[in-house]
Amino acid sequence: MSRLVLDVGNTRTSVGLFNGGQLESQWRITTAHWTADDLWVILRTLLAEATPELPDSAAYASVVPQVRHSVRNLCRRYLGIEPLEVTPETAGIQINYKYPHELGADRLANAAGAAVRGTLPAIVADFGTATTYDVVDLDGVYLGGAIAPGVGTAAAELFKKAERVNPVDLEFPPSALGRDTGEAVRSGVLLGAVGATDYIITHLSEFVDGDPVLWATGGWAEGIAGRCIHDLKICPELTLVGIDSIGARAERRGME
Repeated sequence: MSRLVLDVGNTRTSVGLFNGGQLESQWRITTAHWTADDLWVILRTLLAEATPELPDSAAYASVVPQVRHSVRNLCRRYLGIEPLEVTPETAGIQINYKYPHELGADRLANAAGAAVRGTLPAIVADFGTATTYDVVDLDGVYLGGAIAPGVGTAAAELFKKAERVNPVDLEFPPSALGRDTGEAVRSGVLLGAVGATDYIITHLSEFVDGDPVLWATGGWAEGIAGRCIHDLKICPELTLVGIDSIGARAERRGME
């Protein structure tokens, strides 16, 4: 049984094709306010590269409201299936959060992905448009976490608000000591993100028993996590794995 999985973020959308829980193909595309027809043109081309067969099921997580509807309509119209949307009700996770419906679907998927891929407790750091940190305890209960501006978001706001700071390419500097404005910006934004990650993980770890497994995902995962004092497991596909596991769980329950 193959499953089409989509993680629709504010900037990028990750697409995966799973078979029996195994990720067979993966793509990343720029998120846009697609119609169902627009998105199908893109996905049809990607899927054709991987398999001649259409997927048997679909599951998705989206933080972009318009795209949520486009994905659902696409699956109904072109695939003839009803996709599963990741929500607090469908995630299959006990949530200890004041307002569960404020949780982004990607955060729920990350929690599910950590549970599938590693032992609990766990903390997942997702480095995207926003940098999110999510904590799952030993019993698989979602406890909460933290949200910060993502690396690119923080830099864009700095360039926008500081008139004398010109945009620079975000590449890690050779040292923390910037000897010109460009190096200083790179040091502050990028190495600052590394320091913030270590600090936040240290304090979030206090809310679980034992040493949590630390996961890093998202576009900046390799650059940031690879420089942290903490040992983070880098898994770019973690969110997709979580969405697939939620879809598989819903499928099993439907067969009971």
